[in-house]
Amino acid sequence: MLETRQPMLAQAPPAIDPAHLLTPFHVQGPRQNRGITVPPHRHVQGMLLMVREGVSVVHGDEDALAMAPGRIGWIPPGVLHEANWFGQARGLCVYVRADACDRLPARSTVWPASPLVEALLQRLASVPLGGLDRAHTAGMFEVLVAELRLSRQVRLPLPMPRDRRLRELALSLLDQPDDARGIDAWAQRLNMSSRTLMRRFRGETGVTLGQWRQQARLLRALELLAAGKPVTEVALAIGYESVSAFIGSFRNTYGVTPSQYFPRH
Repeated sequence: MLETRQPMLAQAPPAIDPAHLLTPFHVQGPRQNRGITVPPHRHVQGMLLMVREGVSVVHGDEDALAMAPGRIGWIPPGVLHEANWFGQARGLCVYVRADACDRLPARSTVWPASPLVEALLQRLASVPLGGLDRAHTAGMFEVLVAELRLSRQVRLPLPMPRDRRLRELALSLLDQPDDARGIDAWAQRLNMSSRTLMRRFRGETGVTLGQWRQQARLLRALELLAAGKPVTEVALAIGYESVSAFIGSFRNTYGVTPSQYFPRH
């Protein structure tokens, strides 16, 4: 039986002072087996999340968002969500006062992180609360919102199953994308038949286990490519035996080859 306990995010978000338009929070944590987990919760505020290292998968009321470096995520106020962070966890959050969220999407969203958007978030998160003039903070936030509204939303869906055993399977595959065990081996470990495993996994995620595993591998590939790893090393690290097969799968999913992806994103 798979172990169900997971490491928790050691840090906690700061107390939110409603007098402040924005409240920053930095995420930092070492790699953990099966990732770092943040249990289901909701905020009165909206939350912008920028991933600098690792891969974050956020599962909300209606959406499952997968974010690698080079992505900005948005969780609207009041949305129940949970998260898992795989690899070295590093990023930043900016909580947005609820009355300032009306021009941001009503649903959870992911955008590409342009240099300007990254610089604005980094600036807003790099000073203590109250360290910037309120008018200056509001002006930068206006530019940030305007840039995000002009950006093309991206979908990197990775729906997480709710069933405890299936979720542990998904977390293990995300943490170890080079795990080559097939459906029969996983079914035996989860104490169910292969047919039951396939049926339940598709019923909870909307995709087959094979499709889900490929998407998880490619998502972890984005993390490694963002860290500057060579394409061959990335292909082997996420479980591809052939570099050409990895490049083909990557191109089919993202429209460009691995070496072309980050210069364009």
